[in-house]
Amino acid sequence: MRSNEGTAMAVVVVIGALCALSIAGLGVVAGDVLDAARAQTAADGFALADVTAGEAAANGLAAAAGAEVLDVDRSGLRTQVVVRVGDALATAAAERPVAGGDGGRAGLAPAMVAALARAEELLGAPVPIVSGFRSRARQQRLWDARHDNPYPVAPPGSSRHELGLAIDVPLNVVKALSRVALSAGLCHPLPESDPVHFVVCPARP
Repeated sequence: MRSNEGTAMAVVVVIGALCALSIAGLGVVAGDVLDAARAQTAADGFALADVTAGEAAANGLAAAAGAEVLDVDRSGLRTQVVVRVGDALATAAAERPVAGGDGGRAGLAPAMVAALARAEELLGAPVPIVSGFRSRARQQRLWDARHDNPYPVAPPGSSRHELGLAIDVPLNVVKALSRVALSAGLCHPLPESDPVHFVVCPARP
């Protein structure tokens, strides 16, 4: 009888231990899921803050989220970041909008409109515009804030944007547009320092 009672007690102890381990395991899993969610939220927030408000704001957001920033790649208009919360890693990216213009075609010179039409025919797809015609006042505001712009800004009165003869396109369009640009009558004057900038090629004498 005592032997049976001892065996039963041992079984109860083992079952209890297994239950405790299972509960603890669920807690670990739940913690991992929470860390993963926090890491992804922090990564998304960092990337967006970096391209819209700057590095200091992005770092402050990561710190507030309890995230460790492991790597940041700022290439052109794009910021990509890797962060860690606990043992969870997350990656996110965001693209910095080019300042200026309303993204439309209002105010573009006829020569630019014609060049864009040729480019779109060659590409078989529309050419998106981030920045097109700019007023003198708009160019002045960009010039005043030029140190916050990832690309060069021409002084007011000297930008071809003010004549409707220049456009800025999304960074992911540059490679395709540059292949057909000359055939369309578009020049790409600053491929290294201002890759998103295209202008109507000057008429040959």
